[in-house]
This record gives sequence, structure tokens and C-alpha cells, in this order.
Amino acid sequence: MATVHSSVSGDDAAALTEGNPEVTVAVDPPPLFGVHYGGPAVKAKNAEVGFYIVTKQGGAFIALWWIATQHTGWIEWSGFLTFYALGLLGADLSFHRYFSHSAFKTSKVMRYALGILMQLASIGSLRTFVADHRRHHACTDRPGDPHSPYFDGHGRPLTGWKGLRHAHYGWALDDTISDLDVYGKGLREDAVISFCHDTRVLWYVVSALVLPALWACAFGGLVYIPGTILIAGFLRMAATLHGFALINSLGHYKGSKPYETGDESRNNWIVAIVALGEGWHNNHHAQPRVAFHGLSWRQPDPTGWVILLFERLGLIWDVQRPKRGVALTR
Repeated sequence: MATVHSSVSGDDAAALTEGNPEVTVAVDPPPLFGVHYGGPAVKAKNAEVGFYIVTKQGGAFIALWWIATQHTGWIEWSGFLTFYALGLLGADLSFHRYFSHSAFKTSKVMRYALGILMQLASIGSLRTFVADHRRHHACTDRPGDPHSPYFDGHGRPLTGWKGLRHAHYGWALDDTISDLDVYGKGLREDAVISFCHDTRVLWYVVSALVLPALWACAFGGLVYIPGTILIAGFLRMAATLHGFALINSLGHYKGSKPYETGDESRNNWIVAIVALGEGWHNNHHAQPRVAFHGLSWRQPDPTGWVILLFERLGLIWDVQRPKRGVALTR
């Protein structure tokens, strides 16, 4: 029996197979609710992601050449570690726990600071990521999830490395985007989120070039600027991106599952270390609004420790804590 793989509707499939029972046609799923396919908005998204890939990953490869051929020292690598930690905090604490899940409350000034910190992580638009993350939790590991290892952007099943590749970075380059009218309610009207969205390229340049150059000048001198930009700028941004992307891929594929959440979220030690506590992902899906993902001393959560510090300093309040002694649900 022959199988024809084609993007056709059910009626078209019936027409193709009529009178020929030896032929089957794989039919694409129907359009998913809250998802836009193709069009100018998708082209603009893919152009922006392409710009990030060329500059960020390209700069990272040049950095690897620099490391192999030039002397590097504590100035470049201390900048790498410092800005890596700040970038992950921007992704974890700012975008994820605060803007996506309202895990605590804070002042307007701190909202701007957290929003800018997220943009300095250089993983994309705060507004777009919040909308995508709302869709992720609404459709976790089911058709409609933008970055599941088990379904692509059209809701077609994925397995193995193909699924992991889609969840890790492939989803950002597909032909779909989240419908802001469905998953972005209130985001356009939020002045802080709109400011961060509109100025995201500025903060990308600051993160890639300005901050590493200032670090080099502060601790070494002008001669250290090229190497620090390459290592603490572009290589660090690439490492931040992949560290955060592991949450979507390995965090839904490999690890323990102490709570039945109705999805494939996992607690993964490797991801927890690389992503500063975000790897306790099954814990998060069990209680999404909770500010702390590590629920015991055996589950280190550096992002949660920073939240505790901010709370002690009075910078944030109404911090959401885990509920004890109750059944955990999504």
C-alpha cells in the first residue's frame, strides 16, 4: 500500500483515494485555535529570528576561534559568567516567573527594571514570549503547544531527535505565531511590556556590545574589548539561549515526574543547574504560579534565592509559595 504525504483537506484526500483503495493520504490536522499561519507577521518573526541566529550564533563561532588562537583570561570569562547569570535571571525570574505567571508583585520601577533585564537576555520579545508561554500552558504537550517535543506548530506528531530539535529551537523558525487576541490579552495595553517590545533591538545591542565593552574597560583596558565582546557578549548570549531552550526540550523529555500534571514536564538536574533552577519543571507545571521551582534543599533554585533576597529588601511582595498538604494540579 502506498502512502501519499500531502497538505490536503479531508475532502481532497477523499478525492485522491476514490477508486484506489491501495493509496492512503496523510491529512494535515485542522488549523489550531489561537494560532496564525503564514502571512506578514510570520515573515517578520522569522526575519528577526534569522537576524539573531546570524549575529548571535555567528559571533559565538568567531568567539570559539578567538579562544583557540588568542590568550583569554579572567576578564573575558568573569564577564561571561556574570552576564550569563544575569541573562538567565532575565529569562527565568523576569519573563517566566513574574511577567508570565505573576509569581509576585512589585513596583512600576521594578517592572521596568525586570523587563529590561529580560530583554538583555537577548532571547526575543518579552511580549511575544509571554503570549507563547500562555499558549504553552494552555496546550502543554498537546496540539497547540508552540514548543513541545511531541507536536509541531501544526499539531502533527513528532518523536525522538526531530521532536527535541523542534522544542529546542525549531519552533522559533516555523510558519506559526501565537494569536495575541487569544493569548496576548492585556499585553499590548501594558506600558512596560510594550516599551520592552518596542526597544528590544536596542537592548540586544547593549547586551552584545556595550556591556561587554564597559566590562573590559573597567577591569582591563581597551585592548580587552574585542575578546570580551566575543566571549562575554556573543558566546554568552548563545549559551544563555541554549541553556534556556533546554527547559522546552529536555525539560519535557527526560527526568523524574513526581507529580501527575497531565503533560510530559520533568524534573531534570542538568537543566536545573544550567538554567539556574528552572529545571525543576514538573514542580512548576504542578503549581505554575509558585515563585520557587525547587521545593526542597535537594533541589537548588538560584532564581528562587534571588526572589527571596528581593523580598527581604522590600523590592517585591505577595510572593506565591507552594501549597503544602494538598494535591498538586496544573
